[in-house]
Formats: sequence, C-alpha cells, structure tokens
Amino acid sequence: MKKIYLLLFICFCLSTAYAQNELSEDYHYEVSEPYKVYDAAKKYYFSKNRQILTIKPWKGYLVIQKFDVDGLTVISEKKYEDLPDNYTVEGMIELQEKYYFFYSSWSGRKTKHERLYYREINFDSGEFKGDPVKLIDVPGKLAGSPMATYTTGMSFGNFGGFANFGGFGVTDKFDFLKSKDESKLLVQYRKKPEVKRDTKSFDIIGVNVFDVDLNTLWGNEYTMPYTERRMDLLDFAVDSGGYGYILAKVFHDDSNDDKKRKKDTEANYHIELFRLLDGSSNIGISKIALDDKFINGISLFESSSNLMICAGFYTNGLNNRLGNSDGLFTFKIDKEGSLIDKNSYEIPVEVLNQYVSNRTKKKIEKKDKKDKAEFADLKLRDLLINISDGSLILIGEQSFVVRHTTSKGRVYYTFHNNDMLISKIDTSGELAWMKKLPKRQSGAPKLGQVYDTSKTYQGGMSYSHFFTNGNHYLVYLDNVKNIDLKLNEVPARHSDGHGGYLTAYKIDDVTGNVSKDNIFDTRNVGDKLEVHQFSNNRVVKTDENEFVIEFYKKKKEDVLIKVKIN
Repeated sequence: MKKIYLLLFICFCLSTAYAQNELSEDYHYEVSEPYKVYDAAKKYYFSKNRQILTIKPWKGYLVIQKFDVDGLTVISEKKYEDLPDNYTVEGMIELQEKYYFFYSSWSGRKTKHERLYYREINFDSGEFKGDPVKLIDVPGKLAGSPMATYTTGMSFGNFGGFANFGGFGVTDKFDFLKSKDESKLLVQYRKKPEVKRDTKSFDIIGVNVFDVDLNTLWGNEYTMPYTERRMDLLDFAVDSGGYGYILAKVFHDDSNDDKKRKKDTEANYHIELFRLLDGSSNIGISKIALDDKFINGISLFESSSNLMICAGFYTNGLNNRLGNSDGLFTFKIDKEGSLIDKNSYEIPVEVLNQYVSNRTKKKIEKKDKKDKAEFADLKLRDLLINISDGSLILIGEQSFVVRHTTSKGRVYYTFHNNDMLISKIDTSGELAWMKKLPKRQSGAPKLGQVYDTSKTYQGGMSYSHFFTNGNHYLVYLDNVKNIDLKLNEVPARHSDGHGGYLTAYKIDDVTGNVSKDNIFDTRNVGDKLEVHQFSNNRVVKTDENEFVIEFYKKKKEDVLIKVKIN
C-alpha cells in the first residue's frame, strides 16, 4: 500500500511540475497583498492614469474603491449607506471620462411611478459628486429589459487602434447604449402592457437620448407596429448624431418561434430596422434581407463613416437547423435606411472539422455533400473596427443551455460557452482569414451564489479581448490539458468554479496565425495562494499591453493580479 501511495505522489508531483513548466514567458504577472472583500451581484471597473476605480453596490450599501496600478495597493475606500431601501442597480456608464452610476426606484402602489436616478462619481477623489439626480420618471410599471441578446464576451474599446462599438443590452428595467464617440447616451425601457394577451397587445418602448453631461436631447415613447407575439426586439443603438435605432425580428405568424420544416425555403420571420430620428413620433422602417439566407443572429454597430453596420450569422435555406450557422454577414445602412455593401462569408468545412472527433468529422463531411454543414449554436459577441483602415474583426462564440432532469424529477440547467470563431474582413470587403479557436466551458450557479440574475449565467466563462503589438488576444479560463491540442482532438472541458489556467489565444492581425499560452494557474498563483471567482467582468485594461483582474482568495479577502503582455 505504501508503494501505491508513493507512486501516486510521484505522479502528482510530475504532473504539477509539467503544468508549471507550461506557463508562458510572454506574460508576466504580479499579485497584490490581500484586502477586505465586499459582496456585490455585479462589480464595475474603470481605469485612468494608472489607477483603477471600482464600484460595488449591494443590498444595504455601495462601496467605491480606488487602487494604484503600479503598486497594486488600495488608495481609498468610501462606503455609502444612503441609497433608497428599494433601489435596483441598473448599471455604470463611462462617457468621455465622466462616470455615472444608475439605479431605479419604484414610488409605491399609490403613485405608481418608476424612476431612474444617477449619481456621478469623481474618479480622482473616488467619491460621489453631488446628490442623486432623477433622470427619467415613467408613470406605470415597466416590464423589464426586452433585449433578446446578452453579452458574455468582453472587449475593450479603442485598444491599439481597434474600437468595439457594442449595441448589446445591459440589465433589468433600463438599457444603456453609448455612441461610438461617447458623446451620446440612449436609455430605453419597455412599459408593462395593459392588455395581457400578447396576440392583442403592442409594446410601448420609451427612448431618451442625452449628451455627455446627461442633459436631455430628446425623448419619446413609441408604440411598436406589431403585436408582442409577432415581434422580438433584438438590439438598440444610438449614433453620434443622437439618432436612435432598433433591430426587431418580425414573425409572419403568431408562433413567436423560429421554425422551419424540411421543405420550407423561407423562414417564418424577417428582420426590420426601426429608425428613430430627432425624437419624431414616426418610425422609419427598413426591411433587412439576405436573399435566400436565414438571419439567425444579428447586432447593430456604429461605424466611423457615419453609417450603421449590421453583422451576424446566417443559415442557408436548405434544411439546416435555425440557430446553427453556415457563415457570417456584414452590411451597412445609411441615414435613409438603405442597405449597402452587403457581404456574406461561408464557414469552410475545413474550419468546421477542426477539434472534433473523427465520428463528428464524418458527419460534417456527409452534411457538406448536401451543403448542410454548419457551426452549431454560434453567437456574435464582438465586432471591432480598425480605426485606421476600416477593416473588421468579428468574434463569435458557441453558447447554449442544456436542460437536465434528475431521476427524482428535479430540473436544472447547465450553461455552456464553447468554441470561438474569429474572422477578419479587410478594407475591400474580402475575407482575410477565419480561425476556429477550440474551447469547452460549462457551469451553473451554485446554491447561494451571488450572480446577475437579469441575464444568462456567465460565471467565469467566455473571454476578454485585447489588441496590442499587432496581435489579438482572447483571454479565458481553460483546462491545462488543452495547451497542445491537435486539430483532430476534442478539447477537455473546463468546469466553471473548479480552478483552471488563465489562458490566451494570440492571433496575428495580418496573417491570422494562432498560438496559445498559459498565463497562470488559479490554484497556484503565489506562495500557496489559490484564487477564486474569476469573471471577465472583473478584467480591466490598464495599459496597451496590461490588464488587472480582481479575485477572491477566501477568508473574506480579495487580491489583484496584474498581467503584462511582453
């Protein structure tokens, strides 16, 4: 028996030594001294002048902390306990180095008003600036966010010449969207319908646009042109001129469900763009179509040429399952709502066949003969525009939810974030390169775990994007077994909340060449130090080649880890 224990111990030591030797020399990291933890369902992080500002709102308090990036030390800490008892956190927004914390508050049964407030934060002092300001007052109840999309991937705007102009929804009752230059803020909400039957009721969407100082530019409430059952709101955006935009999926029947039979050559829905100009009560409508292709995922972005860009994934109209993707598309929309520069790019079967089992590969090749090979459960996470030449980077990620039933009938769900697809469209509209990046992540909220219930569970899954030194970096937690994965091998699964290696894919922007490195082991980042509760929401860029992550180390303490990309 002793010999068996000795053998197991030797194997463990060898495997640990092997794993540690795999850490890349292209990255350097430092760990701060521990400091007091503050719970929060979601924490917000900003960086300026080698300092980090973090806001941590919880039930009875809100804490504003400041950190020095160079020394990884706490500069200041301010705790506020004067927020309303019934307040709901709505989000944090940075507009041209102005920092606003938003919360909503219900007035009560007698008056029945939903109010949105903000408090400005002085970055330098790490304190609230002035008293709360009521920004929007809506009679009646709000129905919560109408957004059908959610954000998991995280990218950092204006990073090394690329900008991410996201239009994805945020949380709960109000959604906040910035223009590309951060000069305009659009706040939207959906009123709770008076008619309960969604085949008879029409959504009323409130849209308010503000300048950088949160002065009102215009506001209006719009009754949607289709019933709730016949329409899903997909995305909102605002441009630098203060015009508002809504993307909607319009169904041709009352199913409110993507469906297609084998013989169908058309989907039972189409996409429309609603243009909200200068607060007018009229809605300009443009129908969006891609010939014989089914749009199964679409998002809206503002370009640097005063045009709106639509991008997403499509499925061929041939028997392919809606929700899977045959390729990606991009097109632009001018101020009049006309579609220009429409392009689509098929995902090659050679890309689909990477990092799958031989059995799956044979199935894909068989489907390809019938033009039915596809990338399953692919969602667009980021669109990045090269400010210097207008080329595009699109990043998609497999994302899906699995429903499980135990032998005793209990139902639970697991959330999955798997392979990524990164593609570059050059200035002439041609596909420069397309790369599949293998990844397997799964998880579920644990009993009593604090997380943002307003969107699909993310935990420590998905990725953060950086661009520096002419390379794109996708940083995420991975299983160490995947470091030398071959093209015909399936990635080992990383289970969220059970350790993992902070890992980075490095993609050359010109050639698309890919390499992969381990940065550190979360179970051994220092002298017997293990860190927990990784989230891409806790990653903050502090320099062109540097980022900082806040971790929980247990014993009611947090630490900061600073990573430099050499």
